[in-house]
Amino acid sequence: MKILCFISLVMILASCTPQTPQKNTSEVASYPFVVEDDLINFTHESGARGLRHIGESVGSGGALFDADGDGDLDLYLVQGTATDENSPKKNILLYQNDGEFIQGEKPCGAEDSGDGMSCAAGDIDNDGDIDLYVVNDGPDSLYLNDGTGHFTDVTQERGIEMPLFGSSICFLDVELDGDLDIFVGHYIEFSIDAFTPCLREKLEVYCAPKNYPGVPCSLLINDGKGFFSDASASSGLASLLGKALGVLTSDVDGDGDQDLYVANDGEANFLLLNQWKETGEIKFIDDAYIAGCALGEGAKEEAGMGVEAADLDGDGDEEILVTNFEAQTNSCYRNDGGGMFLETSFVNGMGPPSIPNVAFGIRVLDVNLDLLPDIFITNGHVIDNIEKLTTGQTLFAQQDQLYINEGGTFKEVSPHLPAELKVGRALISGDIDNDGDLDLISTTWHGSPRVLRSTSAGSAPVIGLHLSGDGVSCHRDAIGAIINYAVQEKTITREHRVQSSYLASHDPRLLLTLGPKMTEAVVTVKWPGGTEETATLTAGSYHKWVMGKGIVSQSQFEKPTPN
Repeated sequence: MKILCFISLVMILASCTPQTPQKNTSEVASYPFVVEDDLINFTHESGARGLRHIGESVGSGGALFDADGDGDLDLYLVQGTATDENSPKKNILLYQNDGEFIQGEKPCGAEDSGDGMSCAAGDIDNDGDIDLYVVNDGPDSLYLNDGTGHFTDVTQERGIEMPLFGSSICFLDVELDGDLDIFVGHYIEFSIDAFTPCLREKLEVYCAPKNYPGVPCSLLINDGKGFFSDASASSGLASLLGKALGVLTSDVDGDGDQDLYVANDGEANFLLLNQWKETGEIKFIDDAYIAGCALGEGAKEEAGMGVEAADLDGDGDEEILVTNFEAQTNSCYRNDGGGMFLETSFVNGMGPPSIPNVAFGIRVLDVNLDLLPDIFITNGHVIDNIEKLTTGQTLFAQQDQLYINEGGTFKEVSPHLPAELKVGRALISGDIDNDGDLDLISTTWHGSPRVLRSTSAGSAPVIGLHLSGDGVSCHRDAIGAIINYAVQEKTITREHRVQSSYLASHDPRLLLTLGPKMTEAVVTVKWPGGTEETATLTAGSYHKWVMGKGIVSQSQFEKPTPN
């Protein structure tokens, strides 16, 4: 019996590795990013004043989106708490002009004075421009865009009342009625009055999350006009206490509505299955334990922080990836196609190299345009005096990690000229220079953001796609749309989302890599609600596809900037 169980286990583990041809490691290109540390004039402040309140150690994030409607990406960065209690604290919107991010001459209206954690960019009122929701340690804020990149605070009048310690956020259409609802992850219950410092080897350190009670996440339902009601209790979310840091949407069970995955810090993760299609009610059920994605390697609760989903093995369903603390592996839950998962980080090679690091932001992207999804992770410790505790063996500032997909397993690739170590937090993706490849911005605790500009543009044909719902039966952001296209006799599947990683809101446009000699592809979009449309799209351009109207505009990629 034991022999049979062992054989079965081996067969299961073997199936976790994608059955695709192994890629010759000599074909892996040089490090595909140019690192720029001085491009963005912004310095994060954590509020650290020697008291070591836990909220100081985990922020902050940002968003890439076209705020002013001029066709290029702007950058909104969330500020923490002013280190000097007498100095003003403001978030900042940096408009892109000729490849540089610059502050506008006038305030944008979304500066926000809260103790910031993250944000989400999306068209809350379906009027065709991108609005902002800011998550704070304390009251959140909602800002509506007038279409020019100027924002108005409508928090109270739109029904937003979020007093808890917020961490992360994602937009989704829960009941498929054509508008964006809001899911907000909350971290812990923290009181300055009840705060007691933690000691490690007689040295005061930031306390671990296990020292604090968990709190529920929140769900805000849109009435179709951009006004919200709190459905946290009636949806079942209020009874689930966690310590949320990373959240994303994914139709895990394939029933056509959006489910939620929540990475909890030091506790079991949540897989919240949306019951709308089954019951017609706004209800969520946590299925993570049954589905096999609640716990990390060794069936242990881990320090879930960042979260990502992507089809790593090309079988049409999405794996779930979670970043974790040092002495733990980052997790990769392989989807069996029926909504069941198996943790495979040791099998696919991404687990062992992650053990020494504290990982936060994560993105899956095709960095070398070879049709294989790769993984980028940003790292940074949370204990600012960790080097004193480990005599320098563990660093506070840490190196980013790039994992190249070699056709079934992942290999860590380091830059030839290692960049300065930073205390990484959020990882935001977008085609900053509109040249047809995906660039990255990582935020830094108590530092300036790092830009990782991709050098892959032009090395393979790529289709750019900007989806837009009709604003009636499908919200403008089209979150949850399923995109399929054929390359080299196989179908590539993508699910559209804008918020994932860690405290991040990404460029809403998609980039679809084609085969080496392809100039076009037949692309099918299954919109939220089930409507399917098909179009033939040419490589080398961004195509704006509006539900019910087809391709309404296209713009050619910019020429790649010389390295």
